[in-house]
Amino acid sequence: MAAGASPARCSGRRRPRWAARALVGLVLATVGASAQAISFTVQVIAVSDQATAVDISRSLLRDGFPAYVVRSTGGQGDVYRVRVGAFANRAAAVRYAAAMPDVAGARPVPALAEAIPGGIMPLAPRVLWEGSVGGEDLRVLPWPDGVAVRRQVLDPLRQATYTLVQGDDVRTVRAWRLAPLAELPSPPGFDLLDVPFIDLTLEPAAEGEPAAEGEPGAEGETEEEDPVPAAPAPAESEPAEPASVPGEDDADGAPDGEGAADEGTTAESLHEAGLVLLRDRSLWPPAWTDDGEEVREAFRVATLDLVSARLGVAAEAIAATAYLPGGEPPPALVVVELSDRSGRDVGDIRGLGDPTEALRPEGPPPLAGSDTSWWPEPDIGTRVRLDVAAEAPLGGEAWVLENDAGFVRIVTADGANWRAIAGVLLWSDGRYALVRDGDEVVLVDFTAR
Repeated sequence: MAAGASPARCSGRRRPRWAARALVGLVLATVGASAQAISFTVQVIAVSDQATAVDISRSLLRDGFPAYVVRSTGGQGDVYRVRVGAFANRAAAVRYAAAMPDVAGARPVPALAEAIPGGIMPLAPRVLWEGSVGGEDLRVLPWPDGVAVRRQVLDPLRQATYTLVQGDDVRTVRAWRLAPLAELPSPPGFDLLDVPFIDLTLEPAAEGEPAAEGEPGAEGETEEEDPVPAAPAPAESEPAEPASVPGEDDADGAPDGEGAADEGTTAESLHEAGLVLLRDRSLWPPAWTDDGEEVREAFRVATLDLVSARLGVAAEAIAATAYLPGGEPPPALVVVELSDRSGRDVGDIRGLGDPTEALRPEGPPPLAGSDTSWWPEPDIGTRVRLDVAAEAPLGGEAWVLENDAGFVRIVTADGANWRAIAGVLLWSDGRYALVRDGDEVVLVDFTAR
């Protein structure tokens, strides 16, 4: 092997059981030899000498990198490309390549996969979400057929950002707390997934004010009207488009990914058809920095009228619950909303929180004197420390993960193991894993090849 060709080694690490099998067919893999779903790999170096390529690959294998050689023939003769791994998406390959050492003066780079041998990384990592969480409280929660990652700024205290993962579906919703709904019911009552909830009425509506459309006798409506400044209280008519409803998340916190829940779910694989959310509702329009005081006031009045109609509570009483999130404008209410699974719609308002008490990470308590039996349990998940690497292997029956000198090594039930992910392992439940990679946190799972 040429001088300087050996990558950094990890001392005292087990050699993958599949290494010998991979070496047997090391140079037999050719471009186009097999079709596969995994589309990315890491190219380490390309050389014209077969023996050099084999030597580099063996060295990488000893260090826990699942290496292989691909031979291609062109006008200049045979070229032997040394490659590492199989990755379910490009984001996983990019991070892995960036963490690898240079090899013989060459910098590993992500590449489209071709002819990856069957024994190389039978479980391919997939990046589901990645982001910087510096200074934020990071937590994980179980979610129907998936997982939820919760991030929250604590100083000044703000509502959290939830990333909800279900298979290939990844959505982002901002709220103090949220809980999944097994189905979207009609008012006045509905069944939650392990979260008790009933309607909240603070006081009877003042004489002449409209009754809440969500109260008994209303016709199964779950979406709000589109209240515009100076508009009358919502009437029973066709619901407006969600984008024009006051209080919808602004660009900074707008949720992603709409879509209906999958059909045919079993008890073992519960789906989620909607959300109940405890979240801030702005009393000023999304573009309030460009709007004058007159426009802001008209928007505030229209929003208070809408909430008043929903809850059957006087607008003056609703206005008294307004507060400044983080001590800064715009003013907001804390509301409980029933929404479809996207979380984008404002939804059906069902209650109010009391921000006059000291806010806590899970959000404000219900208003004094109201029935608390409906309030979602204040479970905001299991905290994940960013500054503490996992000391013991984490995972489940099929595989476990452990830290290995800047990488995360996976060990399967049959003892096979390899460096699978770049970064430092923080948390895993045997299906998903959170890894710190530099200044970012990455959520990954694994795809069987």
